[in-house]
Amino acid sequence: MEQKRDLLKWQWPFFLIFFVINFAGLMATAYYGKDELHLHFNEIYHNTIGDYFFKYYTDVATTYVLIITLLYILWKGTWKHFIFLGSTAVVSSIVSSFVKRTFFVHGHRPTHYFELKEIKLRLVEGVQSQIPYTFPSGHTVLAVIICFYLCTQTTNRIVQVIICLLMGLVAIGRVYLSKHFVIDTIGGSMLGLFFAILGYYLIWNCSNEKLNRKIIPARK
Repeated sequence: MEQKRDLLKWQWPFFLIFFVINFAGLMATAYYGKDELHLHFNEIYHNTIGDYFFKYYTDVATTYVLIITLLYILWKGTWKHFIFLGSTAVVSSIVSSFVKRTFFVHGHRPTHYFELKEIKLRLVEGVQSQIPYTFPSGHTVLAVIICFYLCTQTTNRIVQVIICLLMGLVAIGRVYLSKHFVIDTIGGSMLGLFFAILGYYLIWNCSNEKLNRKIIPARK
């Protein structure tokens, strides 16, 4: 990342794809309704390849990518990179959990929600069902933050687009696995974007030169 840039102009692929994905989700939710959209998606789009892919993808693309990226920053990067990504990920996760457990404690995950309505979903074998705390999607929060950070680390627009599309797959995967409704992933996206931008302006644009130091100084 570089300081004092017009963020929207600099990272327009990220913001454009973020807007398109979330606007499409909002439009679909408004058109079908929360319940019907999930049932429609669950009935039509399940297949063997998708089951196997999404069973592992959403965790790998968030938790594991975050850990690997932070370890790489520890090895090669500066304190600014580490604090930016680490703090935004941790704080956003804490806030996401707080919102779930305080304001949406009675919001059930799709599996339990439809079970109470005696509607059977197509579920992926080996994926554990959950009951409470559906809004917002914590995986989507992390996906947006990781995507934002990785996009700032390359000037290749094609690579940025690919990263953003992979971010979108996390949201799709959470719905595919019936871990969340579409609206939950939209809420997670908005929360992730808020903390990514907040971290950018509070940490990345900080003038403290100590933040630009290597975590592991180069050997002389």
